[in-house]
Amino acid sequence: MSSVGDVALTYQPAIEQLLVLVPQGVAMVAAGEVANLNTKQDYKGQFLDFNLNLNLPQTCSTGFLPAQQQRSMSLTDFPDRPPGELYCRVPQDSPFNVRGARNYPCLTRPGKRAPTVKMCESDENYAPLNDGYNWKGDPNATLSGQDVPQFAPGEAPPQAAQPRPVTPAQVGLPAVAYDPATGKYVGPDGRVYTQGDLAGMASSAKTWQQLLVPPPAGN
Repeated sequence: MSSVGDVALTYQPAIEQLLVLVPQGVAMVAAGEVANLNTKQDYKGQFLDFNLNLNLPQTCSTGFLPAQQQRSMSLTDFPDRPPGELYCRVPQDSPFNVRGARNYPCLTRPGKRAPTVKMCESDENYAPLNDGYNWKGDPNATLSGQDVPQFAPGEAPPQAAQPRPVTPAQVGLPAVAYDPATGKYVGPDGRVYTQGDLAGMASSAKTWQQLLVPPPAGN
């Protein structure tokens, strides 16, 4: 209980904010049910309004492993977590992942935000890798010369392990963004590919039936 008390004392401002926001959040969720109160209908549910935005803003890839070093999504094993920190490492005022680790408030240092407790408690300030819009050169190279993953000050990165070979049967079906003007996209292997029927000048539009069958050979 002594340890729990120390943690609760440190995080008292956050606990107070949670006690204020949770009741209001529950009230807002409950308000969605009021419209169906005492109504006679077969199906009842909440009245919600969803605005779907795809890739706005774009996915943050800065600070994460490049495509060549990522595990296939079809793998089902559970290896140990790799050492170091992987998170969106763009400027703190960037539109990418605004609620990410880089903007965690340091409760013992009012006004400071940092991704880890060690950085919060030290005199070190958060330094972004790049603006997040484009990789430049080697996927692991950064404008500030920092490591990916990020290691604590004085912590030496371990020797890189050889990537585990993945058989064709293990490769999953990834989803990637593409340029609608040219049909170009970056595959899971980090290489740029072009698919002509994705471009705006494609000769014929695809039907929903064509989306359910494999593409013809050569595409």
